[in-house]
Amino acid sequence: MAEDLKFIPSDASFDPETVNLLSDASEHAWHKVQTSGNRLARPGYANMMREVMAKHIFDLAEHGERDESKLSNSAFHFFTANYKAYAASVGGRTDPRF
Repeated sequence: MAEDLKFIPSDASFDPETVNLLSDASEHAWHKVQTSGNRLARPGYANMMREVMAKHIFDLAEHGERDESKLSNSAFHFFTANYKAYAASVGGRTDPRF
C-alpha cells in the first residue's frame, strides 16, 4: 500500500481517508493486472506500470472521483487500453499474456 503513496505529489491536499482510498484503489487495480497474466506485471516492468496506474487514479481523484471501484476499474482499463494501443503501434502482439 505505501508503495503507491510515493506517486502522490507532495503538494497534494487529500485527507488521510482519501489517501487510503486512493492507495486501496491502486492496489486493487494492480491486483487485476497481476491476475490477468499481463507480461507488464513482471518485476522488470512493475514499478513503471504501477506508477502509470497510480497517477491515473490520482488524476481522477483531483477531479473529484472518490468511488474506489470506479478508480480501480478506470486505472485497469486505462492500463490495458494503452498497452494494446502501444503494442499495435509498434507491430507487436496485443495479447497481454505474451
